[in-house]
Amino acid sequence: MQRELWSKEFIAIIASSLFNSLAFYALMPTLPIYLLEHLKMSHSSVGLVIAAFSISVILIRPVAGYIMDNYHRPGVFVLSLSLITALYGVYPLISTVAGMITIRFIHGTFFGITSSASATIVADIVPPSRIGQGIGVFALSFPVGMTIGPMFGLELIKNQGPNTLFLAITVISFLSVLGAFCTRYPYKSPARKKFSLPDLFSKMALPISLCMFFIMAVYGAIIIFVSIYASQKNFPNVATFFVVLSVAVFLSRLFAGRLFDTGHALHLIVAGLIMASTGVLWLGYAGNSTQFLVAGVINGFGFGILMPTGQAAINNLVKSSERGAANSTYLFSYDLGIGAISLIIGFLLDKVSLAEIYRYSTLLIMLAAIIFVFKAIPHYYHNIRDRKITPQFKS
Repeated sequence: MQRELWSKEFIAIIASSLFNSLAFYALMPTLPIYLLEHLKMSHSSVGLVIAAFSISVILIRPVAGYIMDNYHRPGVFVLSLSLITALYGVYPLISTVAGMITIRFIHGTFFGITSSASATIVADIVPPSRIGQGIGVFALSFPVGMTIGPMFGLELIKNQGPNTLFLAITVISFLSVLGAFCTRYPYKSPARKKFSLPDLFSKMALPISLCMFFIMAVYGAIIIFVSIYASQKNFPNVATFFVVLSVAVFLSRLFAGRLFDTGHALHLIVAGLIMASTGVLWLGYAGNSTQFLVAGVINGFGFGILMPTGQAAINNLVKSSERGAANSTYLFSYDLGIGAISLIIGFLLDKVSLAEIYRYSTLLIMLAAIIFVFKAIPHYYHNIRDRKITPQFKS
């Protein structure tokens, strides 16, 4: 008998990812405050500490795919989450710039493995006919964490201090480890393949991943720089922007997965591209705080549709034994797109206004749309035609 979507393993990995997301996003806005105000580091040192995490995630992504396809996936997931939890407890013990750069680099390494592992395991444990809905529901943990985590973290460091913050994050991360233990399923490790650099990337996932590189560059431009943009335009409601963005992402993922599973991948991608391009253009022309929030809603629906749809599609393209490389290739495009746009906008910020950058970012989505139409979509439908994807295990 084929497994149901809402199996105990599926519920457990959603819970695990939710707690992991809460801990991660609680630390994201509070770490710079901790480094600047409590450890008295310079702004340049803080930049190096923050960059160390992103660099290690980008470097580990391809290797994480190899690990997922050649070692015991549930075991790797539990181990990497356990090490992240231990790292949260080490943060308050380190006070030097070199020490913080090191711990952030290690943290980014295990975070890259954990996020690749969780996406791969979800594709393993959900019924093949409901993979879109499964990935869509699983992905809901991230906007929830992105909404609650920063508020929780900022409240703690402001009123209780950094020691209480790190203790709370460690406890939350420990709950994610408990969820990971309940995620274990009858997985049989495949015959180990020889390590090869070309095999670290999935050729099947490349066309869709290339599209997502440009899409995530635009998403990164919004997430990272919209607070500065709001300050430039005197919009007082940047916190509300993130709330409405997250709510729209959450709502979009409730229906996008079901539509994907009923054969509407192309319609979802077209709708997502239209909304994302409209949203970023609207953001660039926003003249008041209401228009600013409307842009958040439109962008939330657009990116909220595109991200899980692309991930469900690449998991449909490969065999179970190749999903590690496929998900790592896909997530590598996320990291690279966000990292690239951060560097480019950082260089342009003194020369071009963010309003202009957002308006011209529409061109990146149009480029992604061209690649989708002429390469990624034909590639997808050609390779899934008459293909039967078997579930990872039965019960």
